[in-house]
Amino acid sequence: MAAGVGSRFGGMKQVAGLGPSGESLFDYAVYDAMQGGLDDVVFVVSEASRPAVEEHVNGGLGRHVEVRYVLQDAGGRAKPWGTGHAVLTACAEVRGPFGVINADDFYRRRSFELLGEALRTGNDHINVAFTLRETLSSHGGVSRGLCLVDGEYLTAIQELHDVRQENGKVLNDEGVDLTGDEPVSMNLWGFRPSFCEVLTAEFDRFRERVGPDDQKSEFLIGDAVDALDEHGSARVRVVRTPEHFLGVTYKDDVEGVRAELARLVAEGVYPSPLWGR
Repeated sequence: MAAGVGSRFGGMKQVAGLGPSGESLFDYAVYDAMQGGLDDVVFVVSEASRPAVEEHVNGGLGRHVEVRYVLQDAGGRAKPWGTGHAVLTACAEVRGPFGVINADDFYRRRSFELLGEALRTGNDHINVAFTLRETLSSHGGVSRGLCLVDGEYLTAIQELHDVRQENGKVLNDEGVDLTGDEPVSMNLWGFRPSFCEVLTAEFDRFRERVGPDDQKSEFLIGDAVDALDEHGSARVRVVRTPEHFLGVTYKDDVEGVRAELARLVAEGVYPSPLWGR
């Protein structure tokens, strides 16, 4: 999903050159996803983001991986319709089980290996969940989706805002007691093709509910996930990754992300340039 405009970041962080040779975070995501057994890539873009994303792709990963683009049309709204609509937009281009990620996050290799393993076995939808403390920024509060689970299976996602660490405690605007050990969704999903049918039905219902003049409401992946039982679709199995999540919510996050990518390159985890010259 690469249709955002990065308002808090102050630019298009999807294509920000954070790797030692100017790689973006989605370069590393695609590289790791291929190592995890996924086959090709569909970029969900907006009219504003497509030129920059396509130029960046053509300069690197597009020479090695099959890439397709779909346009998430906001229908005259300034604000996109949300992550659920982004995945729905891509459904026409996916073949079989598929993964979903944010283009501007760094999930790390083991997370994609777990996703690939889960998609190759069973019939569940998948959420690869991170440990909350492994996702926090040292530069400010972040929004996180707390995974509520029954055994291995997701029952709901509770949205928490301004989640931050202060004096050894994990705080949030909602006042939920947190230890930092809780699983959170960072939009690393695996879906069976049947999820596209759920998205279609639920987006139609969403549009009827908000009306034609709505400019702010968003249809999220979680909205469709909440309706799976109603549609008789598969459940979502939560698979926890041990990895440390990196994102660039704030400009001050950039230095730390660059340092970590440089360290991984120095240790031989990734080549540099990532896609060769």
